[in-house]
Amino acid sequence: MLDARAGAACDFRLVSTYVPLLATIVRAQVLIFAAFAVEPLVPAHVYAAMLLFAVYFDTLVHAGALSSAVGGHLLPVCFVWMVRPLGAPVAVTRDALLSVNVLWYAVVHALVASYTFRRKVPVGAVPILVANAALAVGCVWLSTARVSMLEMHARSVCYYVFVYVHFYVFQTRSQWDAGTHACLGPHLGLHLLLADARFAAVSACCLVFMCVRVYLQRQDHHDSEPALSAAECGENARAGIDGSIEDAAMAELLQELLAAKAVAQEG
Repeated sequence: MLDARAGAACDFRLVSTYVPLLATIVRAQVLIFAAFAVEPLVPAHVYAAMLLFAVYFDTLVHAGALSSAVGGHLLPVCFVWMVRPLGAPVAVTRDALLSVNVLWYAVVHALVASYTFRRKVPVGAVPILVANAALAVGCVWLSTARVSMLEMHARSVCYYVFVYVHFYVFQTRSQWDAGTHACLGPHLGLHLLLADARFAAVSACCLVFMCVRVYLQRQDHHDSEPALSAAECGENARAGIDGSIEDAAMAELLQELLAAKAVAQEG
């Protein structure tokens, strides 16, 4: 399976571009389905061990696949499935959970907007990762609504698509190094797995808009470069032709002057 290289441009117009991403998404769907099917059959501690070993061996097998690595392999999906709440919503924590969701949405989109509109964020990558991890823990702590298998399937697809697109589309807009940029993607996308479903849906729509905006700007820039180069080459060629014509005229004039001088000296 072909996979894109780190730092290389990714052409989303090619069907082959999506093959590594689809392979990662399929593996995640298989893990969720297997986890749902096996859960009633084994004790809780055995169930956790089986999931962790499955993710561990999957990571070893696909360690060299960049499209899988930028999404954290299957670890985020496994983590969210293992910590998912199983009870019913509690009114006491509803307002606090709403506040955490709103704050998480604002933080993520402020950072992605800074990418999109080329505004430098006045904080480093470490505070961003710590804040995102704290919001994720708070969301897990306050959430009590049961997550269905169908919802996990949809959330995992949104998560991997965002992380993949974020890695390739925003790599030229990143103010950090390549390693930090790759690390930010899974952390920013984690809210698509953990946040309230309504916030996750709105967030996905906003992220699609910003990703498409940046990608189209990049395409306009790349498509204009060959035309400019051709125009410049044409101007240089015309300048060279004009220069050669002028040189030839000057040489001919010089020869005529020398011939006239020679005739005058003989006379």
